[in-house]
Amino acid sequence: MKQRLAIFASITLALVAVPAAVRGATDEPITPAVQSAIDRGLERLAATQGSTGAWQSANGVSPAITGLAIMSFLARGHVPGQGPYGDHLNRGVDALLGMQQESGLIASPRQIQTMYDHGIASIALCEVYGMLDDARQKRAHEAIAKAVRVIIDAQRVRKEPRHQGGWRYTPTTTESDLSVTGWQLMALRGAANCGAAVPRQAITDGMSYIKRRSVPGGGFSYVGNTNPNVARTATGVLCLELLGEHHSKESLEGGDFLMRNPVTDDRFGEFFYYGAYYAAQAANQLGGKYYDQILPPLRDALLQRQRSNGAWPAPGGLEQSGGEAYATSMAILALAVQYRYLPIYQR
Repeated sequence: MKQRLAIFASITLALVAVPAAVRGATDEPITPAVQSAIDRGLERLAATQGSTGAWQSANGVSPAITGLAIMSFLARGHVPGQGPYGDHLNRGVDALLGMQQESGLIASPRQIQTMYDHGIASIALCEVYGMLDDARQKRAHEAIAKAVRVIIDAQRVRKEPRHQGGWRYTPTTTESDLSVTGWQLMALRGAANCGAAVPRQAITDGMSYIKRRSVPGGGFSYVGNTNPNVARTATGVLCLELLGEHHSKESLEGGDFLMRNPVTDDRFGEFFYYGAYYAAQAANQLGGKYYDQILPPLRDALLQRQRSNGAWPAPGGLEQSGGEAYATSMAILALAVQYRYLPIYQR
């Protein structure tokens, strides 16, 4: 019998009221420079939103980039239907809901359809769910339930033992990788926050897969257990911390790896924004020395890269398909971690 995946419309996600003198996870003040950078970045995102409500990657309209942009506004405390960006958020949500296919997959019909897009879009819908008006919340209720079913069914595809428990590019693939798996696990965590009856086994199996990607001596790998990098390691740490493996051996060794390999322009290479996003979240969850040593160089690198128009430049290398909206959203989400407005990233 299939697990029941109901979303209870009575669930609400309350924003945390933050005093004027905003402080972060370790009571560190959020500097005016960081606040200004975030606000200028949001102005740029608002100005570049498409007529359909979606944001674009370098290749066209993208559910993933739309989801990241929505979360960027939420991370600064903006809500749908209110304030300067209320309409932008409502139109972004409408765009995401409109991209969901009958199967439940959230994907752009004109682009390659991947679980990356689906996972990120699902997270965004879960994060905004409790802030929506009644009509949109009803639509999101149904969309999240369908989206969760896609994720659960994709995990249950029969795979080799080394791939079991994870996800990769498409719902029917028999392989898994750490990056795609991270987005799906966060989507399941977000759905559970909304009241979805997510099977515990799905979380357990996903966490087992993440831990199998742990590299001896610290760090996490993509598909094996060698060649860790910052982006993969930060993904692994964040998943473990968010889903119950607080300060596990693998998580702390991953944190040590991140301290040894700071996210800066000259050392990080082709996944700068991806790594910055995940490293900021991982440091926030680990706290203590990890927060103090990982976040400052990361913030400095991001602030130095911002352009005068508020955007962060489109990345090169393997991130180049993301485009400007991707870079700007990921940078904002990394810088805004101290606000802790997003429900999924609260401790």
